Amino acid sequence: MIDVGLLLTMIVAVGVPSLVARWWPLTTFAEPVGFADVAIWPAFAGLAVGRLVAVGIDGPSSLGSVSDLLIIRSGVEFWPGIAAAMFVAAWAARRSGVAPLDRLADLVPLALIGYAAYEVTCLVRDGCYGPESPLGLQPPGTSTRMLPIGVLAAIAIVVGAMALHRQLGRWSPWIIVTGGVTVVAGVRSLAAVWLPHIGDGLTRQHWSSVVVFAVGVVTFAAATGAGTQAVGRDRPGDVVTTERSDR
Repeated sequence: MIDVGLLLTMIVAVGVPSLVARWWPLTTFAEPVGFADVAIWPAFAGLAVGRLVAVGIDGPSSLGSVSDLLIIRSGVEFWPGIAAAMFVAAWAARRSGVAPLDRLADLVPLALIGYAAYEVTCLVRDGCYGPESPLGLQPPGTSTRMLPIGVLAAIAIVVGAMALHRQLGRWSPWIIVTGGVTVVAGVRSLAAVWLPHIGDGLTRQHWSSVVVFAVGVVTFAAATGAGTQAVGRDRPGDVVTTERSDR
C-alpha cells in the first residue's frame, strides 16, 4: 500500500528547492543543473544510512529483514543521514574536480529550503503537533487545537536559508556549511521541546540535535572569527609601507 503522505513529502521536499533554484542557481557545476539533479543520490544515501542506524540502535535483529528496513516511518536517525548525504555530495564534487566545501556551500541554502518544505508537509502526514493553542490546527485523531510547530520550524529554516544565501561569496564555504548545520540543529532542538514524546527525558533525536547545535555554535563562532581576522590582515585598500635603508 502506498504511503501517500510520505510520497507527497518526498515530492515537495525535492520539488520546492528545485523551483527556488531558478532564483538561486547553483554555481559549482559546469552546466546549469536543477537541485533535483544533484540532490537525489545524496538524499537516498542519507535516507538509507539514517534508516540503517535507527534499526541498528532500536532493533538490530531487523537488519537482515528488507521489509523492516523499508518501513521508513518506523524511524530514521537524522544526523547520521545528514552526514551521509553530505559525504556523497562532497565525493561527487571531488570526482568532478570541484572543492567539496565549495559544492556543499553551494547546496546548503537550497537544502535548507528542502528541509523547510519537509517540515511543512506535517500538514499532509500525521498532522502538525505542538502545544495547545486556540489559534492552532487540530491534528487528525485529536480533540484539541495545537500550535503547528512544524510550520513555525519551516519558517525559521527559510529565514536561515535566505541569510546564508546572501552571504555566499562573502563568507568562506566552511562558515556557510557550518552555519547551515547549526541553523537546522538549533531549530530542531527548540522545536522538540514542544513536540509530544514518550517519557520525561530528552529523546535520542532531541539530545543529538542539542549536541550538534552546541558544537555548531562553537565551530561557527571560531570560523567566523578566523575569517574576520583574515580580512583584517588583508583589507582591500590598505597600503603597506616599508622603510628602505641605503646604509
